[in-house]
Amino acid sequence: MSKDGFLPPAGTRDIEPAAAEIRDGVVYKITSSYKKYGFNSIETPSLEKLENLLGKKGGENEKLIFKVLKRGEELKNSLGSGTAQENDLADFGLRYDLTVPLARYYAHYKDKLPKPFKVFQIGNVWRAERPQKSRYRQFTQCDIDIIGDPAPNCEIELIYVTCKTLQSLEIKNFEVRINDRQILKKISLDCGVTDDGKYRDFLIALDKLDKKSLDDIIEELRKKDFEEAVLSNIKNVFEGLKTGKNGIDLQAGSSSSDEKYAKACKELSKIISSVKSLLGNEVIRFDPVLVRGMDYYTGTIYEVSEINGSMSFGGGGRYNNMIGSFSGQDVSACGFSLGFERIMDSFFSGAPLSGGGSKAALLYSSDKDDYCAVTLFSEKLKEKYKTVSIFDRQKNMSNQLAKLKDIGFDSWGIYKGEETVISKME
Repeated sequence: MSKDGFLPPAGTRDIEPAAAEIRDGVVYKITSSYKKYGFNSIETPSLEKLENLLGKKGGENEKLIFKVLKRGEELKNSLGSGTAQENDLADFGLRYDLTVPLARYYAHYKDKLPKPFKVFQIGNVWRAERPQKSRYRQFTQCDIDIIGDPAPNCEIELIYVTCKTLQSLEIKNFEVRINDRQILKKISLDCGVTDDGKYRDFLIALDKLDKKSLDDIIEELRKKDFEEAVLSNIKNVFEGLKTGKNGIDLQAGSSSSDEKYAKACKELSKIISSVKSLLGNEVIRFDPVLVRGMDYYTGTIYEVSEINGSMSFGGGGRYNNMIGSFSGQDVSACGFSLGFERIMDSFFSGAPLSGGGSKAALLYSSDKDDYCAVTLFSEKLKEKYKTVSIFDRQKNMSNQLAKLKDIGFDSWGIYKGEETVISKME
């Protein structure tokens, strides 16, 4: 096998023991926080039927599905037809988020579940995209969702619990930006974008407002056959949004004759004022150019990121139509997902969380010491140390201790019965 054969596939990583312990500590804190606020844990399979993943308005992510080939006779029959397309050869796919599996789960078990249903999931998802910094093909998401309640109190609770969870991780310098799809629709109509086919191109352009020059954005839309009059409107509106001179006034919007737009402005105002009263004015702000890529969002959308930072490490929104795509009956739903890998890379690339406890290595001689006696003594040590593990003492003890230190052990001792002394590793 070549040297490269030992490496994991591009966009995936092996997690070594010391890093895994830090990750476990972060997962424990997130899980404990979600449970503290009454969210119930579920698990869904990593595999989903391909038909469930496709057509659920996952945006670009639907193009990034890792598809699983049919097996045995089914695959032979599909190949034998001579006209099989890609999707004819696959019947399953790896999930690209946790929301689609949750919608499928709720549609199936809804009669057994309380309403509203408060739920969380922590698990791996997969996307076949180009790997970049803190962007992997396999990564962990931490989702909380409330299903079955249309009130904006759901958004308030999700944002509040997420912020309290981040605070429990000792992450402080963050903010939540919030918007609503109905506000984005109103902006597009004000620009003269009335063609539904061009609405998505418009949203993609708006999402680039903080990354590209206005002239570059207009040129991209021109290549997509936007009319010059519409491009002129877009340029004026985008310029106002970028400079803040022509923003969206939620209070004025609440009195609009457009009922959906007025409702969105009223609910956003309530959510923002409520979160500020609970957590402080700096925690949340209205951002009229926030888009988010999932097409399944139907109302509020939000992201959490470092204040004045470019990287988002969580987000979500309301997706009232997704469960209906499984059950035929729409159910109100909204959620908030934390991007675990980005949180780990940004905040926990060094030492473990405080309060993790000490790990002690107890060395013994397998040809001299009674293993049962060593084990019973190690139980006594666990009154003081979080972890105690027994290791057969090696000839090169300095090398052995160095490797144990690398995987998180900070204390050690040689078994001598009641005379055993446990010392800090140097």
